[in-house]
Amino acid sequence: MRKVVIMMLLSLGITLTASAQSKNEKIVIQTSAVCEMCKTNIEGALNKLEGVKGAYLDLKTMAVTVRYDATTLNAQNIIAAITLAGYDANEVPADEAAYENLHSCCKKDVVH
Repeated sequence: MRKVVIMMLLSLGITLTASAQSKNEKIVIQTSAVCEMCKTNIEGALNKLEGVKGAYLDLKTMAVTVRYDATTLNAQNIIAAITLAGYDANEVPADEAAYENLHSCCKKDVVH
């Protein structure tokens, strides 16, 4: 009987551990990034989010790839972080106040 109880407790522990594991996802978001400072700003804003495993912005394509824990975070949270940093994210425009605070080299309307 004691062995049965121990086995049941172990089984329950394994089940609880498995259900608490993270669900890793990857998303690619088009941004309005134009320079290295933009890259630093966007990657920095994303890497501060709880649940982000990593963020990499490719300046040639202006797309950021984000690996994240979907049990903690969702695509809307990631897009919101990018727009609040002052950049467009997919079809969502940048927060106006944040965009105005960007360095001049980071503004999409400036000729580079």
